[in-house]
Amino acid sequence: MNQIDLKLRRMGAVFAAVAAIGGGALLAGCGSGGSTTGGGSSSIESNAQKEAEEGVEAAERGIEEGKEKAKQGLEEAKEKLENSKGKSKKSLEEAKEKAEEAVKEAKEKAEELLP
Repeated sequence: MNQIDLKLRRMGAVFAAVAAIGGGALLAGCGSGGSTTGGGSSSIESNAQKEAEEGVEAAERGIEEGKEKAKQGLEEAKEKLENSKGKSKKSLEEAKEKAEEAVKEAKEKAEELLP
């Protein structure tokens, strides 16, 4: 379970970094317009900020989806583990029964062979 938590934290950090880099790239790209007037820059900045915020929201949604998938995977792994424990216990009991039968048969044969 610690490995899954570590992976989720790593995924969260990666998504946050991607969102931050993407937002920075959007903001940096907006300042390089060839416009000589200052009137259009505020609308470009607000669009860039809006897109950066959307990128962060998309990253957060991705993190949540990743968490849900990790939880589902963990539950499936737990179920498989429980099933394998049950099968192992059943196999062990069957082997024990067979061994007891073999001992019983060996005793019977030994008694038949002894005078």
